Parts: sequence; structure tokens; C-alpha cells
Amino acid sequence: MQIIKSSFSKVLMMDNKELQKAVNPAYLTAKGTLRLLNLAKDPDAVALVPYIGLEPSPQANKVPASIWNCYKIAQQARYEIYNTATLRSSAPNIVDLPSGYSPRGFRVSSARKRYFGFDLPVVIDDMAPAAQKVMTPEQRSLSSYHAVDATNYQSMKVALGSAKGELCIVTEGLLGYFNEPELVSHCQAIHRLLSEYGGTWMTADLSILRIYALTFGTLLEGDELAFMNRSQERANELADVKMNQNSFFLNGEEGTIRFLEEQGFKVVAEPVTLYLPDVPGVNDELRNAYRQMNMLTMRVSSPKTWKETTPELPFKVESSVTEGKLVMKVQGRLDTLTATDLLKAFQESSPQADSIELDVEKMSYISQAGLRVLLMMRKSVQNPSGFKVFHICHEVEKIFKMTGFDTLLL
Repeated sequence: MQIIKSSFSKVLMMDNKELQKAVNPAYLTAKGTLRLLNLAKDPDAVALVPYIGLEPSPQANKVPASIWNCYKIAQQARYEIYNTATLRSSAPNIVDLPSGYSPRGFRVSSARKRYFGFDLPVVIDDMAPAAQKVMTPEQRSLSSYHAVDATNYQSMKVALGSAKGELCIVTEGLLGYFNEPELVSHCQAIHRLLSEYGGTWMTADLSILRIYALTFGTLLEGDELAFMNRSQERANELADVKMNQNSFFLNGEEGTIRFLEEQGFKVVAEPVTLYLPDVPGVNDELRNAYRQMNMLTMRVSSPKTWKETTPELPFKVESSVTEGKLVMKVQGRLDTLTATDLLKAFQESSPQADSIELDVEKMSYISQAGLRVLLMMRKSVQNPSGFKVFHICHEVEKIFKMTGFDTLLL
């Protein structure tokens, strides 16, 4: 387990957007797609860049031009593979999860399909207005961007609104960021959506990150494994997680398919090259190398009729400070959508506190974003014994134990 390294320093000075970034640092990896597509002169990316704050890459001057060229070719190939997969789908609704800063919505809406871009709040807050400025009126009428929690069926259901017809849910570069409880919750949410709407879930996440290493190894005859390891270390550092440490990745493709079948899906594996159009720089040798990567397409093997349950309590935080002790009561799901609210409430109350007691009796779920906030709160007290969590329900306790946070927080 990687100990999340988020620091309490400067939390008290953060505005809402900075708080969003603190609880969801994975957003830092998202702008790479737009940067490389812009470098490849994709017209939609070029049009979008002026409206997105695209800071210079700190690594730009350290990377040889030949390596940048490999990144550019691989990113364009990856982008077009997923574009082709979505456009070949018979589903009228494309759910892009996560949508990132990708201009995929431009391509999908131009094909007269409905596009739903789902991502973290900090990404959507930038991407939604930028896309509106660049898209044509017809594209805007078919596209929408929504902040969701990818482990939460209800948040995605609400975002789909009045969508009619089947879904094609595409996850690109998402699954490796999940811990095991998040992965299972994500699968359950996708299964429920497909049970209701019909359609497919598509991903090449099991191997698509290798596309950069394969491009590097084929075009420059470089060390693919070393390149892959360096790329993953960089992603780990930016996102503040240890990637690919869940059942989707740890047991090879056979293990992945077995896991998905256990979650109620029927899986078809196909080489990604079946979805790869002509892309500048992708020669026959490179296309042949890409054949070892598969796109997985899932349908529900047996649609479930989900029982109506008692609605989940809405998220709420109550805080009080007495004689230097901060008591916070948390209700509902503590996930990517709500972790900022807890951190903000803590920011407003913590200057008066020497110790913290967190009552989570009514907290039903916690994601990595929530765990990150709890760790930041714990680090704010000088004595670790001054931070206590009480009344933990079985589901949350199980997540603590599975992620190793029971040793840090309990």
C-alpha cells in the first residue's frame, strides 16, 4: 500500500478549486492527452487548447525530440482506437469515463451521437465551459459534461438525465487508479446502468498504457520494460496513488476476464488494431506490435432487477469545537464529489482545534479521495492520538482494512 503523501500545509489558505485539486490529484495526468494531441495537430485539440490552462510540461526540456515523437504517435493511436470503438457502437449514447480534457465529444457529437463527458469536478469545471466556446451549436446540443463519482451509480444515473436508448460506456485510463473496493463498486455501478439501459462497456485499460512503451521499443529499439516502468512511476507520482494494484491488473488477461465474469459481465477480447485507423507514424511494424493489446467489450451476462432500497442519506458535515477539541459528524458517501466539502468544513474549523474526533456512524462509503482527506486531518494534529474515528460501519471498516488505512487511522 502506498501512503498518500498529501500534506496539511497550506490547506487553510486554499480556495475551493485548490481543495478539489488536493483531494483528487489524479487530474494532473489528464492534460497530457490534450498536450500530445495538440502536438499532433489534431484540429479539435488545437481549437480547444486556448480555452484550457495548459501549463508547460516541467519535463518538456528534459525529453529528447525522438521520445516526444513516440509519445505523440502513441497518444494519437490510442485516441483514435477509442474514437473508432465508440463510433462503431450501435448505441446512441456515448459515456466517456473519464472524459478528461480530450476533445472526443467533438468527434462523437459530429457523428450525431449523444456524448456524456464524466470526470472529476476540477476537470469538468474547466472542460465544460471550454467545450461550449469551441463547439458548433449542433455539437453543443448533443454534448454535456458532468462531475460524477465513478463508483456511484446514482451520480451517473442523475448525470444521464433523460437519456434514451443503449449506452456505450468507455473507460480510458481510469481503472488503474482504483483501489480494490473502488473497482468493485465501479463494476457494480456499470452493471446496474447497463441492466437498465442496455449496451456495452469498453476498455483497453489492461494494456493500453503499454502503447507508449511499444511505440518507443519498436521505433527506437529501446528498452520497453524500462520505459514502461518510468512512465508508471511518473503517473504514480502525479496521481498520488500506486497504479494498477487491483484485480483488473494483477493476474493477467485471464484473471481480468475471470474477475469481470464474477462481476456479472460477458467479455469479448479483440486486438485493438481492429479499431485502429490509419494514423501518421503508425507503420506496419508498429501496427503489428499493437496486436498484442486487446480491447475488452462487456455486456451484462444476466441483467439484474435492482430492488429499490432506502435512499442513501445525503452528504452532510456537522462541526463543533469545544475546549480545543473538534468534533465532526459525517453523513453519507465520502467520495470524489464530497471529499472537498469535508476538507472545506475542516479548513473552517481546524484553527481552533488541538484534537479531532470524527463520528462516521452515518457515513456509508469512503473512496481514496475521502481517505486522503482523513489522512490530511490526522497530520494536522501534533500527537497522532489526538485524531480519533468513531462508530465505523461494517462497509467502511472493510474498506479501511482492505486499503491498509486501519493501521493509520484506527
